[in-house]
Amino acid sequence: MSTNDYVKYMTEKLIQRMETPKSERKEMKKEQKEIKTPFLVNWFGMVPFSILMLLKKDKQPL
Repeated sequence: MSTNDYVKYMTEKLIQRMETPKSERKEMKKEQKEIKTPFLVNWFGMVPFSILMLLKKDKQPL
């Protein structure tokens, strides 16, 4: 990607962001946070996450 292409891309993204209403941007950001995977899964896989879930399950009262 040349410098001109990069500047053009960044300008388009900036204009697109400026044209969207603030409330819509906040809503999109909130949706992206909900979709985000947990830290343990992202860095270490499912094993630590499953152990954590098992420990949390044991602590809950019946």
